[in-house]
Amino acid sequence: MKAYALDWRQRILDAYLKREGSMRDLARRFNVGCRLVGGVINRFRHTGSCAPTPRGGQNPPRMPATAYDTLRRLVATPAAATRAELCEVFAHETPIRLRISSMQRPFAKLHLTRKKRPFRPQHTRAPRFNRHVKRTGKPSRLALPAS
Repeated sequence: MKAYALDWRQRILDAYLKREGSMRDLARRFNVGCRLVGGVINRFRHTGSCAPTPRGGQNPPRMPATAYDTLRRLVATPAAATRAELCEVFAHETPIRLRISSMQRPFAKLHLTRKKRPFRPQHTRAPRFNRHVKRTGKPSRLALPAS
């Protein structure tokens, strides 16, 4: 859920500081929860600001964007290598040691693939039989020439 706007928070805080009602009264008046009103007041008491706390971020990528060119060059080499082998070669060329999952994320981001040719399954269908031949191998009467 997004944080409430700063002007909205400021109006709640101003109403509280002017003693226009209790926290519950202000929550009903501004159509928000008591917890939001208490949180805005508590944040103001501790920091002097009613601005929302910054959102948390994700972990930074293990492979920096500067190493993408090296990865593209390694993938373009004609030798077909698995991702595990690419991790080893990448570790020799750069000071970064990656695991297979950490190697997969830049692959997805750069739209790279290790497949050299499309997968085509072998045809394993049973041989086709003449539709007039029974499964016993003997031709049916329909397959015999008329005499």
